[in-house]
Amino acid sequence: MTETTESVVITIPDKTSFTFHEATTAPSEGEEFVVDHFRELTVKISGSSTSREVKFYAIDENGEKSVLSGTNKKDFQLASSTLNTNEYWDFDVAGVFKVMFEVSSVNGDVSVKGIAVS
Repeated sequence: MTETTESVVITIPDKTSFTFHEATTAPSEGEEFVVDHFRELTVKISGSSTSREVKFYAIDENGEKSVLSGTNKKDFQLASSTLNTNEYWDFDVAGVFKVMFEVSSVNGDVSVKGIAVS
C-alpha cells in the first residue's frame, strides 16, 4: 500500500491596501484594520476639506483604544494626530491587534487610506 502526502502551500500577501475613510464629511471612527502579520503601515490623508482633525489609535483584543504615534513622511515629526491633508504617515504596527484613524472633526471631505506590508 502506498501512502501519499500532499503539500499545501499557503501564500501570505506581503502587501495589502485598506480604506479607513472614503470622502467622509462627518466625524467618524471609520473602519478598523486587523493588523495580523503586517509590520508597517503607510497612511495617506487626503481630500478637499478646509479643516479636519484625524487621530491615530491602536485597539487591543478587548476593544480598548490607545493613542498610536506615527511619523510624518514630510518632516519626520512624530505625532498622534494631524490637522493637515495631502500627507503621508508611517506607523510601526508590529504587535498591534487593530488600528483606527478617527476623523474627530471635518469641514468638507477627507479620505484616509493605507498600505500595510509584512
